[in-house]
Amino acid sequence: MPYRTNSGRPTTTPSGRSSGAENGADPVTSEDYLERLSSSMTTFAGSTTSGSVANQASAQQGITTDFDWRARLRPKNGGKDLFWKGMGADSKEPVDYLLKPLHDTNGLVWQYTPDILVSSQVNYNMPDFHGQNYPLMTYKNTIPPAIPVTSDFSANSIAEARYMLGIQHFCKVATKSFFGDQAVESGYYGTPPPVLLFEYLGKHGFNKVPVVITSYSITYTADVDYIPVKTSILGNEVTYVPTFFNMQLNLQPSYAPHKLRKNFNLQNFTTGVNYKDGYI
Repeated sequence: MPYRTNSGRPTTTPSGRSSGAENGADPVTSEDYLERLSSSMTTFAGSTTSGSVANQASAQQGITTDFDWRARLRPKNGGKDLFWKGMGADSKEPVDYLLKPLHDTNGLVWQYTPDILVSSQVNYNMPDFHGQNYPLMTYKNTIPPAIPVTSDFSANSIAEARYMLGIQHFCKVATKSFFGDQAVESGYYGTPPPVLLFEYLGKHGFNKVPVVITSYSITYTADVDYIPVKTSILGNEVTYVPTFFNMQLNLQPSYAPHKLRKNFNLQNFTTGVNYKDGYI
């Protein structure tokens, strides 16, 4: 079939043979056709880029405006002073505390892009019937995906080493409960490890997902240097911190029963609205 220009006149085929000469029209060579096609494509691309795409980009967060989409794990606002500083209602503000660098960044912020494997599970019952050839699947429940987060951390300065010391301590604090006589005296006895908020990738990624740390591992290798870090929690102490380690946190979503009953809506989740409530 002949190619046609914008005016509707027949042109040559890509082989260079004119299909319009037979009908009395002026023949158009392959070179003319390719030149016109290239010009049309350039005009179209220029108008599209300078128009809708450019306007969308200028207004979209994360492209031309600041938007922090890094992986972050932090306590909820309600008990943040107790988590960061160990402060109760009548406690005095500590001069220094191990979690201070993480408190200043509003949580444990991953230094590098982490590896995350999201794996969910749907459970079905399979009742057995005499003589059946195929199982009858009856739905039981859906388990939200566990979130294992693995990444490297490195220190090229004393400040970064101090941050890595805080990361190590963060994992220990976030996996401990209140226990013993001091917990009874303070009134926090029986309080389990905190439910934290995990944020990553923006509004429809991991948007303030409530999680608990079920396990963690930090690898201290022998082939790296160790940096002395001074703190003033006890007065003037020194702790040696590796310049590099690999850490894996295993996070499990943990939702309050009343929140699930009142707020979860599959229709809203389908449209994406429920992401703002921490659902994944």
